[in-house]
Order: sequence, then C-alpha cells, then structure tokens
Amino acid sequence: MQEILIDRKQVVRIHLDQLERCTKPDAPRAAEAIYASMAMRFLIDDNALGSVAHELGIAINVEVPAFEGVPLDQTILFAAGGYPYAGRLTDTYYAYRDPGLRSPHRLQYEENVKASPKNPPMISVKLTRFLATPCLALAGEIIDRAELIRYVANKCGGAHHHRSRSKFNHIQTRLTDVGHALLLRGDGLSVVFMETIGTAWFLLQSPGVVELRHALANGRGSGA
Repeated sequence: MQEILIDRKQVVRIHLDQLERCTKPDAPRAAEAIYASMAMRFLIDDNALGSVAHELGIAINVEVPAFEGVPLDQTILFAAGGYPYAGRLTDTYYAYRDPGLRSPHRLQYEENVKASPKNPPMISVKLTRFLATPCLALAGEIIDRAELIRYVANKCGGAHHHRSRSKFNHIQTRLTDVGHALLLRGDGLSVVFMETIGTAWFLLQSPGVVELRHALANGRGSGA
C-alpha cells in the first residue's frame, strides 16, 4: 500500500539517523537523550523497526548485558552500563542498603553483592527481548528498556503513551525516593538519561540495524 505522506521505511531511516546523531558526541547530554527517546519510541511502538526489517528479510539481534539471577529488585539503585561514555566504558552500578555488620540481614546483603557481577556477560537477543531487558532499578522498581524509552519520551518529549501511565507514576515515585543518587558520574547527568543513550547505542551496534540502515540509505524496498 502506497503511503500518502511518506513511506514508513524512510521514517524508520530518519529516526535511526537521529539516533546516530544523538550518540555521536563523546559525552551526550540531556538533549541527546530526549531526542533519542523520541526516535526510539517511534521505532518500537507498533513495531515499526521490526516490521520494516522483517519486510526486507533482515533479522535484528542486539548484544546486551545479561542479569539473570541478579537480585535487582533488592537494589536501591541499579544501572546496566556497558556502553561508551566520555571516553570510557560505563560500569554496571549496584547499590544495596547496607544493614550494618551486626544486622541479622547482613548475610543476605553480602549474598546480594556477591551475586552482582561488575562485568556481566553479554548476550545476543532478538529485538523484542532486548527491549524487555532491565536497564535500571530504582528502589526495587525494575525498569526495562522499552519502559525507559516511553517514560523519557513521555515526560520530556510529549510522546504520550496512556497505557503506561500507571508504570510512569511508579517510576516517578521511585525517582523521588532515590533522589540525588541518580547522579552517578558527578557531571550532573541523570542515570535515567545515560541509560536512554546507552539503549540507543546498543541498538545501533546491532548487525541487523547496520544492514537495515545500509539498505534504506540505498533505497532498497522503497515504494518511490
């Protein structure tokens, strides 16, 4: 079917190009994170990215840190990391509430810390699973990449997603609970924005996304 305004493949290309611009600076800031969230929100809602890739016979798999078995719901703050920022690879961050040396909860605390790898393994997953992988936990509230994208796009970009309103309210409450701990780096950029940028970076590294961008740039599958 001929699109009346613009072919959807070209809209996907435009948003992928926007992601590259957002992740290109050595140390992206809030503006890049917000624009990246808006681009990714289009790509994931109604499965625009997956549908166009499928139409062109391209499989999208994304390599991402894995946290199977890690007690993320026990963290005060968790950030997945694993992407480059300001000239270095960001570390995975875990913060658990330290109960004190003599607390009856000390053993559980130590087990949680032990189960939290500083260098988590990387796994290659399909696009839908990538979007469901955890990237943040705020006072025990685990947030996956799709939820983060929609939250930032909703709060900062006007891309409203009413079905997620309850989840957004939970995230907002947890952000208030965690407060200044969100500023992990000392340069004033919230970990919420950093993980948004990281999600965009992981997506762009996918061989399938690289192939798709090349195909779209060369007019493959264009209805024009």
